[in-house]
Amino acid sequence: MTSTRPRRRTLLRAAPLALATGALTPVLASCTRASERLDAESNAVPEVDLSGIEEVPEISALVPADIRARGELVNGAALNYAPGEFVGSSGRAIGYDIDILAGIGAVLGLATRTEAAVFAQIIPAVGSTYDVGMSSFTVNEERLAAVDMVSYFQAGISYAVKAGNPYDIHPDDLCGKRVALQVGTYQEELSIERSQECRDQGLGGYDMLAYASNSDAATNVAGGKGDILMADSPVTAYAVARSRGTLEPIGEIEESALNGIVVSKDQPELAEAIRVAVQHLIDDGHMERILAAWGNEAGMIPTAEVNPQP
Repeated sequence: MTSTRPRRRTLLRAAPLALATGALTPVLASCTRASERLDAESNAVPEVDLSGIEEVPEISALVPADIRARGELVNGAALNYAPGEFVGSSGRAIGYDIDILAGIGAVLGLATRTEAAVFAQIIPAVGSTYDVGMSSFTVNEERLAAVDMVSYFQAGISYAVKAGNPYDIHPDDLCGKRVALQVGTYQEELSIERSQECRDQGLGGYDMLAYASNSDAATNVAGGKGDILMADSPVTAYAVARSRGTLEPIGEIEESALNGIVVSKDQPELAEAIRVAVQHLIDDGHMERILAAWGNEAGMIPTAEVNPQP
């Protein structure tokens, strides 16, 4: 499939903004129904042991003096995107991004703290309110013009069907099929476009089943109401991992692109320290262990870069 990466990636992670209605004060204010339901299944929310990740002095020495003196790295994140970042039953931020951030902090000899934020307001506040923004930001040219970004993960669009694929569904042939997705996302927009293409060819359009959350969409595919789940690859992978064998992935990841940790352009030393810390997590196997716990090891990348080509 031909990638429309810059357009898609502006919309994709921004989609949950429809759920935000203003500034967030308590952490729970950014919790969505999807994250509440995910957290209710306590056996599906992993607790990753990060105790084996230790400070690496030659890496921690790269941290700017003011942050090193403070001893804490402050992150801004929109906590409505399970399994990347969402709200746990304790009211704390959890998810693979939060665990990776904690691992980075350990390597740098820093504590980490994540504050809930509206997604669109994170990047403008990095360098003042927040040291970094780690909230499933896709690397794209528009963002790179404003901030530095350190790559650490790769994501795209992916699919899942009921285990055994009883309806013989193929992602490249969805004309007339029941496609389950979350309302307001890029997947909904893309499905509308593809549905029109089906009709232009004299075929039936998509029978779109748009739900308030990806969790609802996944549940209805597992139960047979929908033919196929269409979502961001981290969301699909996590849905499959927690489905107790009722869902299985199908097809290839489409429009894959890098995710990056946002750092102010005024802090190149911090960006480099984070890059080296991420690479250490990759090389020592900690990154794979964290991502595997959340069902997303397929998003592993071999090399962390500052401002990679989108």
